[in-house]
Amino acid sequence: MEQSADLFGSFSYLSTKVTNMDTFAAGPSVDHFSQIRENRVYLDFYHLKEPPFSITPDPAFLFLSNTHQSVMDKILHGIRSRMGFILLTGEVGTGKTTICRSILDSLDDEAETAYIINPSLSGTELISTILDDFGIKYPPDSSKKALISHLNRFLLSTTDARPVVIIIDDAQTMPFDSLEDLRLLSNLETDKTKLLQMVLVGQPELLDLISVPQMRQLRQRVSIQCHLAYLTREEVEGYIPRRLFIAGDKGHVRFTPGAIRKIYKASKGVPRLINKICDFSLTAGYIAEDFSIGPAYVKKALREIGVLDLNEDSAPFVKSVTKKLRNKNPALILASSMILLLAFVSLTFHFGWHMPGNEKKTDPHAALSRKTVTFQTESKTQGTDKSTPKDTPDNEKNSIPCPFALQLGSFRNMEEVFRAVSYFKKQHVKAHWQQLDLGAKGNWYRLFTGSFGTKEEAEQFMADSGLVKSIILFAPWAVLVGQTHSSEYIHQIRSLLRDNQYDSYVRKTVDGSHRVLSGIFIKRDRAEKLAQKISNLGISARVIQR
Repeated sequence: MEQSADLFGSFSYLSTKVTNMDTFAAGPSVDHFSQIRENRVYLDFYHLKEPPFSITPDPAFLFLSNTHQSVMDKILHGIRSRMGFILLTGEVGTGKTTICRSILDSLDDEAETAYIINPSLSGTELISTILDDFGIKYPPDSSKKALISHLNRFLLSTTDARPVVIIIDDAQTMPFDSLEDLRLLSNLETDKTKLLQMVLVGQPELLDLISVPQMRQLRQRVSIQCHLAYLTREEVEGYIPRRLFIAGDKGHVRFTPGAIRKIYKASKGVPRLINKICDFSLTAGYIAEDFSIGPAYVKKALREIGVLDLNEDSAPFVKSVTKKLRNKNPALILASSMILLLAFVSLTFHFGWHMPGNEKKTDPHAALSRKTVTFQTESKTQGTDKSTPKDTPDNEKNSIPCPFALQLGSFRNMEEVFRAVSYFKKQHVKAHWQQLDLGAKGNWYRLFTGSFGTKEEAEQFMADSGLVKSIILFAPWAVLVGQTHSSEYIHQIRSLLRDNQYDSYVRKTVDGSHRVLSGIFIKRDRAEKLAQKISNLGISARVIQR
């Protein structure tokens, strides 16, 4: 297949029609496909002014689905009402950055705005960046206190007329210290109004970040919290033609219902992925000189794209392994697991995750956990624990014993724990933590996952999840904090535990109720100590067999 190209022209298209998709899929045409798509040479053919499906966050292309419209309305209302902290979360590719830019456009001259797109800064650097965005002059060697004073003077001279708004994108990457500095900035207020409106925008991990006990003061200041959902199939049917129209289409281009169904199924309604598929599909239609984009072109586009990663902003090594796993070759899966292991080791080095005593030992519990601890079943405690919640039946038969768990690591502080929890969450592994008093070594945090009835189940999960570095623990004890059918009660008790720096997890029993548990323990006496500490907070707690 030959391509006619004017190197000095703006766009050109193939002089030779390609109508056979089998021919198109073979040989050198694949190279043409990539080159054509990269240069967007289909624009002239389709009479378009600009690429309709660019992944650049352009507010002009914002499609106000139900969820996007609701989010815009809530955020603008919160800013105009000067409600302080506003939180927006959404998965990768749902349009968070486009929403941010649209909000800035909507406010226009109505507010003073600062837009931070790289929040992985120290507190001093973050405040300096905010001052720079507002055009506030300050000495280069100013202390944090001096920077805040400059900002406060600016706020007092401005906010009577217009609100002052700071929008921070990718806020889930912020260090704890910088978030705490943001909270301190929120103290800048008069008797009647907040001087500073802050919009924190990020992936769902942002909720994990502000849920840790150290962030409870910030969490309590969030006045509006909203979440961007994926597009529904019906919304995708409106999303595609709208973007074409904005790009200049006058009805020439048509995505057939079958093509839209295929696009929705492959993208799950993620706008960024829809754009990618549509862009490739237009290229396929252009090569075939066809204005009607049907399922065959979408199929070709998906073949060129390969595996669609719904979390494209995750670590690159995770994406590459995910793509390779589609071959389902056992040897490749084993090799991929090794890549994940090496990457995890790299992450531990990068983030400072480590085990105590790394000169000769890697973990203070290694001696206990490298081989299964023998456990003798003890007789049940006689009598009824009067501290047991009223809706907690004193009947262990309601729960199937699951004494095994996987230890994922040990960490020195909560920031390391949070980063580890976020890492494992991206691997679809629910990780929980508990504090350990190691005497002279101080307090550490054990990260664990799973409740397994047998060692074999734990080994299988470890293999399936690529957790080759984890250690199987026989930890039959836990602290029961509540058991109920009420989701509201579960939420309340878990929030209370979290605010007091105790993590918890939920297990469903055979009668359909749910248990709120905290910790896993090899020895009962350590579980008793935790139960006592929780009881001292006024929360009923007792030791049970997991």
